[in-house]
Amino acid sequence: MKKIQLLLTRHRIALVSALLVLSCSSCSQRFAVTLNNQTLFDPRVNAAEQRFADPGLQGCVNFALQQPDTTLETLKVLACPGWEIEILDGITQLGALQFLDLSDNRISSLAPLQPLRNLSSISIVNNRVTDIAPLLSMATLTSATLSGNDNIQCSQLDVLSGKLGQNLRLPADCRD
Repeated sequence: MKKIQLLLTRHRIALVSALLVLSCSSCSQRFAVTLNNQTLFDPRVNAAEQRFADPGLQGCVNFALQQPDTTLETLKVLACPGWEIEILDGITQLGALQFLDLSDNRISSLAPLQPLRNLSSISIVNNRVTDIAPLLSMATLTSATLSGNDNIQCSQLDVLSGKLGQNLRLPADCRD
């Protein structure tokens, strides 16, 4: 038991030392230090306010925000394929978002996307989406890729197909 406590103490000391060195260095790049998807240090302005319910979405947004001069308010492209995202709550913070790739995740509801007024292209390949009603009312949407979501209502796909034409990639199957 004492060996484990000693080992944990050493790791804590090493982690604190690393944070201290990083925060005191004269690095011109902003950076964040995370451990197990939990932010330990983030010098970016308002970093504590960037909270998403889903840890995969949080990690993907954090990664996208590492680009120079990028903020939640200016982020236009977000690519999160394979981040194991299940829910999109909080994505409305990304009001400037134009292109969104959520392929190969576990998303079932697109409802949180509806307020995104600038979204023009979405890829949700291989998710668990069954209702695309939020996409039907998006005036700015010009392309969508829905393959791998075979339980979407056929009638909804017909409406979206009428709107997007050849800019829609349909799933192999749909339900009545």
